[in-house]
Amino acid sequence: MLFNSYTYIFLFLPLAVSGYFALSRWAGLRWANGWLVLASLGFYGYWNIYFLPLLVGSILVNYAISRCIVKYQAEPQGLLTGKTFFMLGLAFDIGMLCYFKYMDFFIKNVNRLMGTDFELWHVILPLGISFFTITQMVYLIGVYFYGDGKKYKDFVDYCLFVSFFPHLLAGPILYHKSMMKQFADERLHSPQAENIAKGIAMFSLGLFKKVVIADALIAPIADGFAHAGELGFWEGWALAVCFFMEMYYDFSGYTDMAVGAARLMNIKIPINFSEPFRSKNLSEFWGKWHMSLTSTITAYIYTPLVLWMGKVTLWRSMLATMLTMVVIGAWHGAGWTFVVFGFMQGVGLCVCQLWKRQSWLSLPDGVSHWLTMVFAASSCVLFRAESLPQAIEVYKAMAGLRGLDWPFALGGGMLDKVLNASGLHGLPIFTLLLALWLAAFSHDSNVLVDKYFRPNLKWAAFLAALFVFSVLHFTQVTAFLYFQF
Repeated sequence: MLFNSYTYIFLFLPLAVSGYFALSRWAGLRWANGWLVLASLGFYGYWNIYFLPLLVGSILVNYAISRCIVKYQAEPQGLLTGKTFFMLGLAFDIGMLCYFKYMDFFIKNVNRLMGTDFELWHVILPLGISFFTITQMVYLIGVYFYGDGKKYKDFVDYCLFVSFFPHLLAGPILYHKSMMKQFADERLHSPQAENIAKGIAMFSLGLFKKVVIADALIAPIADGFAHAGELGFWEGWALAVCFFMEMYYDFSGYTDMAVGAARLMNIKIPINFSEPFRSKNLSEFWGKWHMSLTSTITAYIYTPLVLWMGKVTLWRSMLATMLTMVVIGAWHGAGWTFVVFGFMQGVGLCVCQLWKRQSWLSLPDGVSHWLTMVFAASSCVLFRAESLPQAIEVYKAMAGLRGLDWPFALGGGMLDKVLNASGLHGLPIFTLLLALWLAAFSHDSNVLVDKYFRPNLKWAAFLAALFVFSVLHFTQVTAFLYFQF
């Protein structure tokens, strides 16, 4: 079920929220949380009912392992120790990810390397598996290392923490401490006008980002990558910038709608973006882009790697950075384009670390910001390309290897050439300009809502117009980009 669909907006979400508050009042907190668990499982099963047992099984196995960790940490019995079950839990989660996400990729590369002809298994990637798996791995780490299993052990709350429908398919990544505290707080189980108003505002802004801006760029981007070998210099860069904008507005739009839906029920989930297009270096950019993933990977991969290496030095820190970013790249998808993307980001961050240590190399803020955006936009080509050869074709165009001809004349016919460039048919130039302007000069949705939103007639009229305009653009309902990761 898509956030940007009639079924979700006008049927599922109202039923989920009203049922939650009704049961909170008449049956109690536990029944209300149970209702959200059932609603979340229904939301997931709506996509593909055959994957629902996978989600349920993952929840049951991880919860059972967490209880065993608690039990056998306190009273080990031979091989039955907390560490044993912790390792089993990690093996189960990593194994499930490897099977569903990387098995065919592994077979392809074995065949290519060894000259074998093993048949592909054609494993279908279940939606949201990366997010609900990493969420549970973080929980197991908390149980084993920090004793969280003694305090956060309620089964219904755990099920809701993992399956909570706003975050289930594409994040943000949740932490059990903050979420399970909210699920157990009786004060949050009755409607609050301020949260409902802010939830509607966030949802409407996110819907506009996805439906009006991101979706308008899908067709020209697909056309551009399909004709990657025909792109010129300016078209190559236009394609990279278009996809950079699509990815941002698609993913941040999803996050806004997720945050908004949760806020309707007085539940706060993490934001994922904090004005990344104002970043002055790559390190700052990653601190503002996909923030829940960045913080999770930093805490559970980068920091342990640095500590494991012993004395912290610049070169060890850079090595840990490279390994961490390659993991982030591979986490996004089973393909060499993602691995190279991670490597590219790692190199960029290492250069950033070295640059910061050379005070005499400091750049003006405007130049630093421009270089950061150019690097980020160009690296995103790897996210969209179907293969490394296709990405290389786009990079050839961006490097000017097919010439630097200006793609349109200064006289009559300029607009026609913009809209019908050989590799970017139908580029909605107004939408692209709007996207660039909002990214450069407007606050993110969470800042707009938390700092500037007021429940008055002007805001109501603005949000109503935004919502209606977005709904009227439901001519082609499209899935979110991060569903494929």
